[in-house]
This record gives sequence, structure tokens and C-alpha cells, in this order.
Amino acid sequence: MRLSVVVVNWNSREDLEACLASLERQTHRDLEVIVVDNGSVDGSAERVRARFGDVKLIETGANLGFAEACNRGIDASGGEWVAMLNNDAVADERWAEALAPAAARCPADCGMLQSLMLFMHDPDVVNSTGIELLRTGRGNDRLEGARRGEIAAEEVEVFCPTAGAAAYRRAMLDEIRIGEGYFDRSHFMYLEDLDLGWRARLAGWSARLVPGSVVRHKYQASTKRRGRPWLLVTSRTNRARTLAKNASPSLWLHSLHFTLWDVAVVAWNGGPRAVIGYADALRKGLHQRGEVERIRRRPRRDTEARWAKPRRSR
Repeated sequence: MRLSVVVVNWNSREDLEACLASLERQTHRDLEVIVVDNGSVDGSAERVRARFGDVKLIETGANLGFAEACNRGIDASGGEWVAMLNNDAVADERWAEALAPAAARCPADCGMLQSLMLFMHDPDVVNSTGIELLRTGRGNDRLEGARRGEIAAEEVEVFCPTAGAAAYRRAMLDEIRIGEGYFDRSHFMYLEDLDLGWRARLAGWSARLVPGSVVRHKYQASTKRRGRPWLLVTSRTNRARTLAKNASPSLWLHSLHFTLWDVAVVAWNGGPRAVIGYADALRKGLHQRGEVERIRRRPRRDTEARWAKPRRSR
């Protein structure tokens, strides 16, 4: 099976080179590798052209954000399945060898696959085995902090994958696309994968962890450059947008105290302009709820009853 791989980059030349070199070493050779460079000024695009001639390079000319760059890469891809791989991740040589067969044999309603993500600095510790949905309306990395040896070898169902190391069925992406794209470009970055996965679940699609498909992740190598206040404002604002689109009214009420706290966090870290942005995200999310409703095949409350956890689990 031909697997398309999309790598989004912004001013991370050395990390990107390590990531692409790991894709060159894959035992599964039928890969289409696409790099979407978000207006880097550190020579990233030049390095790709000089060192990785088989890679399809898309230069956006500006930082469009992770979500929209993923959309550009998906649009340029030709595979039946499209994998997303963070530019600060290194894939084990059998990463694609495990992922492609899993995609070929998975059930017809499975549209999302998650690789086993380990920390780069300590590859015996799990970074993520997918995203778990919490009753607070937040998403957390499933089994983060567990030891690699604690992860069963069998494939298991998860709520949805994290886009740092995931594969999506192209037919599913086309079905659940909304006006803002496959990934909602309004997110810029953070929670765009939870939003897409939640939307896919409501449309009747499922997700699986493929533990034999392994990557090592540097973890927030790009986002640390923006600072914690920006991270807090962006993530809290995107939570509001995600909830407005996908959650049931009962989950809204259950998580209301967390929402009020988020507003305070946004105000403290971003000031009045950030609060206005938060309110606009909430308004836009409610408008997009109609788009999600048109593709929905499963009740919102049933999805939450099965998958929303009271707290982060180990």
C-alpha cells in the first residue's frame, strides 16, 4: 500500500532533516513524502531541496499554522491513507512497515490510526498512544508517562489519534471536511487533532492504536519558542471552539466551571484582545456546529458516554 506522509515545518531545519532521514531508512518503500514549509527563514526549504530530492516540497510563504499546513499537504497527497508526522519526530525504520498493513486490514469503519509515540530523550517512556477525551472537554495524551513495556502488542481502539504521528483514511477526511478544511484552520495549532477526531467519531468512524509503528518525539520543540502565555491562550481558545462544535449541551454544563477558568486564564495571559478572540472562537464554533450536524451519524451523548473519562487514566 502506498502511504502518503505529510510533515509540517517552521524554522526547524535540523529537526526536519533528522525526521526526513528517518523516512529514507524505512523498510516499507512505497512512501510519498510531502513537506509543507510554513515560511521558514532558517534555510529549511533549501536543505530539503539539496538533501531530499524525492520529497515533494510545498512552500506556503508564510506561517499558516499547523492545521492549515496539514490541509495543504493532504490536498497534495495521492495515497489512500495520509500519515501526519511531526517535524521533531524520528520514525523507527519499521514505522511504515507496521502502519501500512494495519491500514490495509483495518475494518471499513476505521478511519484513523495512531502510532506509538515515545519521548526522544527517554525512549522507554510513552509520550502518547492517542488522545483520550475527558469530561472536562479537554483532551489528554493517552498513557503518557507509562513505560514502553507496559503497552500491549495488540492493536486496540482509541478515541482518536494525535496528529504528531497518525494516519487518516483519505475517504474519511473527504467525508468529514468542513468549510475550514480537514483540520480546522482556525485552530492554527493545538487541539486541531482532537477536533477532527471528535468530528470523525460523530460521523461514525473509529480509531486504532498500532503499537508496532513507533516514533520518538522531541515534544514541543517548536511551541517552546512562542512562550507559555501564547500557548495557554491558544489552547484554551481552541478548547472553546472544539466544544462548541462537537459536544453535547450536557457536557457543556458539566465542564462550565472549567470554561470559566479558561476565560480567566485567557484574560490574564492575553488581555482584552485575547478575550475578544476567545468570544469570537466560541461564536464561530457554534456556527460550525451546523456543519458537524450535517455529517453526524452518532448521538453526541452516546459518544461521550463511551469515551469521555472523568480524569486522565494510566
